[in-house]
Amino acid sequence: MTKKLTTLAVFVAAIGLLTPAAFALGKTADVTIGKKGEVHFNVAVKAGGTLLQPGMYQLQHGAEGGEHYITFKAVQMPAGYRHGNTPVDENTAARIPCKVDPLAKKAGKTTVSLRTNAAGEKEVTDVQIAGEAFTHLLSTHN
Repeated sequence: MTKKLTTLAVFVAAIGLLTPAAFALGKTADVTIGKKGEVHFNVAVKAGGTLLQPGMYQLQHGAEGGEHYITFKAVQMPAGYRHGNTPVDENTAARIPCKVDPLAKKAGKTTVSLRTNAAGEKEVTDVQIAGEAFTHLLSTHN
């Protein structure tokens, strides 16, 4: 009987220690990347000089006249939407100049790095797009 009580006490203590960690893991992230590379900002995010509202965006890299840029296009999310089956807005939400930093190999998935600036806003610092061999450094690095 004593062994069962000791085991139960250890089990209850372990649950007490793990519960805060479990809640921390369930915390909402600032950005979520979909399987097809769609970026869903869960908070307002600054990209260059543009404040992007929470929502889903498609990222595109482009070059013009030797200058590189990243384009954020809003993805419409009508009622009952499914990731990957949503129309992309024809209007550009933001077009941000960037520098490209070569990677050793092509990025396997799309990633977006955020930081908190001096004003307390979240801002995009760099982007990697699946299938491209570059990190795109946004104007916060320029």
